[in-house]
Amino acid sequence: MKKKITEITDIQLGYQFREKIEPVDDGNTRVIQIRDFDDHRILHKEGLSRVKIDKPSEHYLINKGDVLFLSRGHRNWAASIIDDCEDTIAVSHFFVLKMRNASVIPEYIAWYINQTPAQKYLHNIARRGTHIPIIPLSAFEGLTVDLPKKETQEKIVELSNLMEKEWRLFNELQGKRSQLVNTISLKAIKDNKEQ
Repeated sequence: MKKKITEITDIQLGYQFREKIEPVDDGNTRVIQIRDFDDHRILHKEGLSRVKIDKPSEHYLINKGDVLFLSRGHRNWAASIIDDCEDTIAVSHFFVLKMRNASVIPEYIAWYINQTPAQKYLHNIARRGTHIPIIPLSAFEGLTVDLPKKETQEKIVELSNLMEKEWRLFNELQGKRSQLVNTISLKAIKDNKEQ
């Protein structure tokens, strides 16, 4: 069944900083920025900057189960927040999607937004000027999502996670193989010199 993103999530903008973000050790709020995600769109919250701001309203706080969508840049992706976040906000480059009910799995929504049909739609609605492309919130709200039953969403998320795990293991294996070949080659050169 197709649903508009606004039918299944509440969407809000991330926190708008008036000036450059200035991290401080005794900050009362942690900030999620683009750089805090790796290439697999996994958040590394141990590296989040701390800032001192007036206590942000509940409206801005990021919670486990939210989905962040990067609305600026040439690559627009979504990532689900899978860990608890305390006193954490996201910068305004992100739209924050909060699920409206338990029949929608956040990881599925993030997965779907990252797939070709949604990406084509997003590419077509992006505003391009002299600066970085931007997805306007009003246009993003027109995104439709194919929403299967919860069990199917769970299976898709599980398959996606397995594929990611396989990809990481393959890359690790490739790195070790490369290291082994280089070690053997260097040893062969050294042995050849000693003869």
